Amino acid sequence: MSDFERHLVKFFPFWDTFTKQQRDVLMAGTRLAQFKAGAHVHSGENDCIGVLLVIEGELRAYMLSASGRECTLFRVRENETCVLAATCILNMITFDLFLDAEKDTTLLAIDPDVYAKVLEDNLALEAYTYKQSADRFSDVMWVMQQQLFMGLDGRLAVFLLDEVAHQKSDKLVLTHDEIARHIGSAREAVSRMLKTFAENGVVALSRGQIEILDKAALRELINV
Repeated sequence: MSDFERHLVKFFPFWDTFTKQQRDVLMAGTRLAQFKAGAHVHSGENDCIGVLLVIEGELRAYMLSASGRECTLFRVRENETCVLAATCILNMITFDLFLDAEKDTTLLAIDPDVYAKVLEDNLALEAYTYKQSADRFSDVMWVMQQQLFMGLDGRLAVFLLDEVAHQKSDKLVLTHDEIARHIGSAREAVSRMLKTFAENGVVALSRGQIEILDKAALRELINV
């Protein structure tokens, strides 16, 4: 079994449902790609890199306003899939989705035309694709809910608690500018809110680092 096939088997646990021809087509239409941290991977609806399978590293999916402000929608982490980068074959995607590498990232990219061809004839892949899309759209709706119904303090609290869970540490290595890009705010506003959090004993601030001191207080802000 080739390295490509081993990776595809891992990402598609229903690999046995593919015919030999479908497997061959998928493997022939899959390429290995590597991106340095900060590199652009996918740029809006006019880009269609295909279905992405992250072997190592992390991608950040975000929207970009006309003024250049970013808002993170979801992350694609190691051993996760992003079908929303195949905008040319998924009619439900009606917004511009951008993807950057958060870390040095190695991934497999399946050609969108190849994926679409196999998708037409394999019910397991069709069900998998729509589940992946639904899960990502659920993430997007949670972000939209925050933007519409939460103040900056609540959105910042959500972000900090998510980062604590992801980094498995109460000490987060983050700049105020990075946080602003994630939550769709201005750096100055984020800095003011973090200063308020610090004054209230919720966090401790130092250059490039935020230490979470009171998770309960952050959760209260989310539940207000």
